[in-house]
Amino acid sequence: MKRLPSRLRAPLTLVAAALFLAFIFESTPSDTAPTDPYLTPPPVETREIARFLVTGASSSDGQFHAFRPGDLEAAVTLASEPAPEPHQLSLLDPGADPEARRRLLRRMPFGPDIVRAAERHQVDGLLLAAIIAVESDFTPHAVSSQGALGLMQVVPELAADYGVKGNLLDPHVNVEVGSRYVSGLIKDYKGDLERTLAAYNAGPGAVQRYKGVPPYAETRGFVREVLARYAAYTHKAEKQASRQASRLTMSAAKPDRASAREARPRDSPRKRAKSRLKSAQVWRVKNAT
Repeated sequence: MKRLPSRLRAPLTLVAAALFLAFIFESTPSDTAPTDPYLTPPPVETREIARFLVTGASSSDGQFHAFRPGDLEAAVTLASEPAPEPHQLSLLDPGADPEARRRLLRRMPFGPDIVRAAERHQVDGLLLAAIIAVESDFTPHAVSSQGALGLMQVVPELAADYGVKGNLLDPHVNVEVGSRYVSGLIKDYKGDLERTLAAYNAGPGAVQRYKGVPPYAETRGFVREVLARYAAYTHKAEKQASRQASRLTMSAAKPDRASAREARPRDSPRKRAKSRLKSAQVWRVKNAT
């Protein structure tokens, strides 16, 4: 085997060394950086389950859905709002015409006393009238077997607590004490009429013991009858107010006679003269015959 000339050996050696170094230091592509595990999309099955829980298998399938898109927002809104008050039967709406209620009360026995006491103690007068109707049937000298007196069947101990020394058989005194007591009970029970009336009949202690209307037949009947009377009186006052408003509307729409005469077009002087002449001729003909 022939050897390469010495003059070619050196350049070939350099070329081989350069190729060797180039092969060693050739940059290989680096691996991509691992993705954030929290950004990794969930498996297809997980996504499908989540989508079903929110929207169901389809938007209009009518099947049960555990959650809907607005549920979370609604839950947050409800959590930030105060809890609603429990339902209770409260005073009926006095309406837009308190004068109609006063007119109805004044037609009742002892109506002026009821109106004054109701306004003084800020109680609906129709409620007081309903209590009086059930307690004594508007009999001022009624006395119960337990010693309750007068229109609202007030016990003397209650009048003594209020410092009232008048005669409880006097309608004015009786309604004054009774309405004051009713006003206090309404405030104590935050407008709950059932508990107010139950306490009026059986005492606040019984209402507290049973946490509501006691299971006494007399008390339950009293509450039921007073509420029925109160609703009937309120409906009657509203009906009378409606009739009064209708009459006022009709009266305003109907022109008076003077306005009608002024609105009537007037005849011309010539026409009025002809009319008078014709009337005179008719009068002469009648008198001639």
